[in-house]
Amino acid sequence: MRAVTAFGTLGVVQRLALVVRRIDPGPGRYRWLVVVPAVLLLVLTARVVSTDPVGYGVPFWPFANGSDRVEYQVMGRVTATARTSRRVDAVPSAVAAEGVEVLAARVGAGTIWMRVRLHVPDGTRCREVSVLGDGVRINSRRVDC
Repeated sequence: MRAVTAFGTLGVVQRLALVVRRIDPGPGRYRWLVVVPAVLLLVLTARVVSTDPVGYGVPFWPFANGSDRVEYQVMGRVTATARTSRRVDAVPSAVAAEGVEVLAARVGAGTIWMRVRLHVPDGTRCREVSVLGDGVRINSRRVDC
């Protein structure tokens, strides 16, 4: 860049300037600080859910296979049977009538705990089922047979 000056006897003065291009730090520059933890959290959640998709209520493709879907259908019948039963202590016999093996059952005051064996295409699976308050709340988790 040239600057022409007319001061005194200097005549033409040449001035060189160093031009540095600055990048404006926009909002996308640190996007990875949000994206990476979000992806890691999503992967961790997927791994936890895939350990027992029936218990978490997500028996579909990325987490469950065909046996998990069959297990979910059977547990749906067990849940419906437990909710329609008038007495809590009659639940194990009603579940056994549905074709599910009841391995153990404990009846408490308004609650029941059962260990059931389900036959799925991959073999057999066992679940612990607890019925609380006349079938209002039913929880289950997968256990070893």
